[in-house]
Amino acid sequence: MATARDETGLNVTYACPGDVIRQLGTDALDDVERARAACMTHKARHQHFVAGRALLRHSLSAATGHTVEPAAWQFENGAYGKPSVIAHLPQVHFSISHTEGLVAVTTSPLVQVGIDLELVTRTGDTGPALDQLTQREQAWLERHSDADQWPAFLQLWTAKEATSKVMGIGCGVDFREIEIDVRAGCVRCPESLLDTGDHIGIDMTTVDTQDAKYYFSVACKQTAGPENIPSTGLLCDALH
Repeated sequence: MATARDETGLNVTYACPGDVIRQLGTDALDDVERARAACMTHKARHQHFVAGRALLRHSLSAATGHTVEPAAWQFENGAYGKPSVIAHLPQVHFSISHTEGLVAVTTSPLVQVGIDLELVTRTGDTGPALDQLTQREQAWLERHSDADQWPAFLQLWTAKEATSKVMGIGCGVDFREIEIDVRAGCVRCPESLLDTGDHIGIDMTTVDTQDAKYYFSVACKQTAGPENIPSTGLLCDALH
């Protein structure tokens, strides 16, 4: 497993599902999580879910200095299904993502967070979903060679997914309303999607493992000036 933390307490941890299960076990999962896992007949999906929940619980405990045991965490869902820690426990924001061969969790006691990762592969005739991009994003994509357009699109896509998670709206938003400025590491979106004074910073990077390549994006939301959003150097230091 690889872990990094910045000065705001923003923490990112990622690992292969099998490594998580071997190192952390699954004893911390609650009855609801076990029941949900038991319904998953697809082996890889089951493993990713169990590993993700174990990694989340241990990451939350680490964020509180292990004042709360991994098995003691309880969760509730918001209006759009975004999970959070229930009120009587220490409030730590979190987000979880998984794709083939990797699970990742980010936590922070101070800022809202969202994380997304995608395996960088090209199969069949898969191509960028241009109808999900703004005009400026499409222009940025077109500046890439044909061979680089799919990986570049995945950069935008993971950033949009992470942003939708940090907003707590998931699939309930038109991705054309979320514009990613890759160079500036920030997000532009309508005022209707953000409270006055809120800002979202985005951190994107590539992770190479023995067998695969992944794109990561972590989004952070806080009510502060853009200069106070957590440093975008976190993932670059953590994941290479």
